[in-house]
Amino acid sequence: MRIETLIVGPLQTNAYIILDEASGEAAVVDPGASGLRISDAIEAAGATLKFILTTHGHADHTGGAFDLQRKAGGEYVVGEGDRGQIESPSSSLAAMIPGFANPPAIDRPVTGGEHLEIGDTRIFVIATPGHTPGSVCYLSGQALFTGDTLFQNSIGRYDLPGGDGDQELQSIRDNLLALPDQMIVYPGHGPSTTIGEERANNPFLQGV
Repeated sequence: MRIETLIVGPLQTNAYIILDEASGEAAVVDPGASGLRISDAIEAAGATLKFILTTHGHADHTGGAFDLQRKAGGEYVVGEGDRGQIESPSSSLAAMIPGFANPPAIDRPVTGGEHLEIGDTRIFVIATPGHTPGSVCYLSGQALFTGDTLFQNSIGRYDLPGGDGDQELQSIRDNLLALPDQMIVYPGHGPSTTIGEERANNPFLQGV
């Protein structure tokens, strides 16, 4: 498995391309903008897009999904709890994203516990409500894609519609801090980190 990172959109969202090199299949996590640029990167890698994975419904994580799917295909995967934000983007901060395109229809709603496959690479869905009701993380091998749930030395804001700070901390404690320290965290914004580093140093998680 290989991971490529593209930083897209005005909020500097990390869009991740997960490549299963043996099969030539790929998944994209959080195409927040620049869907055609992401599609070009997949094409340059000689890969076929199988899944578009959304960690949550905010516009800076969904704004490139329409163009990406139109150009490269792939099933659109979204946490069921964020269906309303996908189907009514005005509730998902769309006004903050210049040139925002409404996301495509959801092909595969998830609630946590599912797994997806690109070639021999398995991607597990972990429910992490709190930042939004339908926030999910995606786990593959030693890589954990956390969207806006967990960042380096921070956590996702919960003062937006549908956010719940207590629920978010519970999600992190029960579902993310239970993972091994060496797990690499690929957040929705900012640099990567590890579960061990966040367990030890994240000021929001001390005593959680």
